[in-house]
Amino acid sequence: MKEYFTHAIHPDDERYDSITIDIEPRWKESEISGDEWRFSYTIRAHRKGEVIKERSFNRLKWAIDALGYVVHIDDKSHNRDAWKRTEHLCDQPGCPWPATAFFERLKEYTPGGDELVGYQTMKTYRQFCEDHERRGDCSRDDAEHNYRRIANPKA
Repeated sequence: MKEYFTHAIHPDDERYDSITIDIEPRWKESEISGDEWRFSYTIRAHRKGEVIKERSFNRLKWAIDALGYVVHIDDKSHNRDAWKRTEHLCDQPGCPWPATAFFERLKEYTPGGDELVGYQTMKTYRQFCEDHERRGDCSRDDAEHNYRRIANPKA
């Protein structure tokens, strides 16, 4: 009988790996107002190499002032297709490589390290690439002793 698992997010996952503000120059031609270079500033929130959110502003100051709003609230700039394209990748924060090792999480812990006894209602797993499958023993939640290797639950 097939076991069913839910993908558990890594406890150190911050949703975005990097946030950039890039200048976007463009040449404007107009017979009425003349030709000139114009600039916009684009906030890009990245996850594992994919741009997840993107929003442009006419002034750098405006982009900086709106940074918190764009990253935490603005759902109109969120690219859900890009988010889905990262689901098969390693759960190590920032790692853009495909997952090759899958582990059932045996116990669930609070961020403070206390075990959540009787809380876990479904089986959960995490996935890592070859470089990150070794988890160490320092953490409680994300430690080798809290994982059991399994076959790819999505296969």
